Order: sequence, then structure tokens, then C-alpha cells
Amino acid sequence: MLIGAMNHPMADPAMEIEQIAKDGFDFVDLSLEPELAVPSLLDPAQIRRRLDDTGLKAVGHTAYFLPITSPIPALRRSALDFLRECLEFFAAVGIKLVNIHPGGKTSLYNREWLVQQHIDVLGQVLETAGALGITMMLENMPPHYNQPNDLRPLFNALPQLGFHLDVGHANLDVPLNITGKLLAEFRHQVMHVHLSDNLGGREDLHLPLGAGKINWPWVARTLRRFGYDGTITLEVFSQDRNYLLFSKTKWAQIWEEAGQSRREDGPRWGDGRK
Repeated sequence: MLIGAMNHPMADPAMEIEQIAKDGFDFVDLSLEPELAVPSLLDPAQIRRRLDDTGLKAVGHTAYFLPITSPIPALRRSALDFLRECLEFFAAVGIKLVNIHPGGKTSLYNREWLVQQHIDVLGQVLETAGALGITMMLENMPPHYNQPNDLRPLFNALPQLGFHLDVGHANLDVPLNITGKLLAEFRHQVMHVHLSDNLGGREDLHLPLGAGKINWPWVARTLRRFGYDGTITLEVFSQDRNYLLFSKTKWAQIWEEAGQSRREDGPRWGDGRK
């Protein structure tokens, strides 16, 4: 398992990479978002040198708010243009694994229309990424693309698309955490994992591990049961960096203990309660 952290998009990514390395993380989840972390403002050669100098690995993260399924063609084209710009930057930096988020729901259009919009747009993104040697992965996003039934049509239509599991999202708009349910469905597609805590409901709070209601020992055991041992980003957002570092130490300990324990306490497919 490799533990990573995300750069703050309002800070200089080169400086963020140095700080993430100084904090002892294994990789950076390089997010390209305004205001400062946008390709037009960055030198990919400089970012690549900084990664090489620090020894950090990297995965790519794209903005969650891009209108990739907007019913307005000009907005869709703009979102795709920016995504292509991001993918070209990631390729120049040497990043081979990049995420993308589903588009939002438009109330005037039915589910079938939205699914087809996703398939069309994601197909174009996958074509661009493939030409650049990049593998794309889709992140589960509440409320409309969080459940297996929501995501299954997209993965069935686009088998080259990987799955990016966000455990915090799997705790939102559901009575119980559905991490196990998602892994049961997409265990062969999962390529990357995000961790952050929350209180359930609808607010994606990105709290430190243990500050919310997610049962982290259960999450670790569930990931191990499904054979996942790859990159895990701590998507903990706080002005006090100590909370991120605390979560890093806490998760490493929980992961180690989960590997030593064979005890199965709780429903097989998931219970996010303490």
C-alpha cells in the first residue's frame, strides 16, 4: 500500500510536492484545478523534475465540477478541451493514471439521456487518454453516481475505464457505508482509493480519519478482503496540516492491524457505523 496526499489548488504545485514529500507520503495526487494548479500556468518539465528530485510517485486528479454532460454543447466542448489540456500535461509529467468525475444531474432530462451523454463524453476522453498512454478511472459521486446500479452501465459500455473508489463518498446519501458493495461489484476495475471521514448525510466534509462516523478498521479489512493493496490518497482538507499527518499515522496503523487480524465483525457488505 502507498499513502498519498493531494496538492492544494490555490498553492504552487511545485511547493506542494516538496511539502508532501517532506511529510513522508509515498505519492502526490496531483490535482489540476484553478486558481494556481492549471496547465496554462505550469511548466511540466519543472513539475517532473520536482517529482524526480523528491522521489514521489504521482496519480492525476481532474476537477470534479467540469460540466462534461451539460445539455449545452458549448459547455461540453469547453470541459473536454480543458480535460485534454490536463491529460497532455499529465502525460508530459509522466503520470499514467488519472481520474474523472461523473457529470451532474439535469432535472429536465431522463436517466437514459444522461447515461448516453456520459458514454459519449467518456469515450472521447478515453480515446485522448489512450493516445497519451494514460489510463482513466471514474470516481463514485453521490447522489446520482454512487451506487453500483448507477455506475454499472458506464463500466459495461466502457470496459477500458477503471474505477476510483472514494470511501467518503460511499458513506453519503446511504443508510450504511457501501464500500463493500462497490468493491463486490467493481473489484476487478478498482485502481485507486480516496479516504476521508464525514458524518453521513449529504455533506462531503473531508474530515480527518476518526473525526466522523466511518468505521475505519472495517474499511481496512474490507479493502484487504477484496485484495486491494494499491495507492490510497488521504483527501483530508484542513488549514492545520497536523490533521492530515495524524490521519496518515492512524491509517498506517489501522492497515497493519487489519493485516494481522482475521476477525470479521459486521455485515459482509458493509456497515459504516462505529
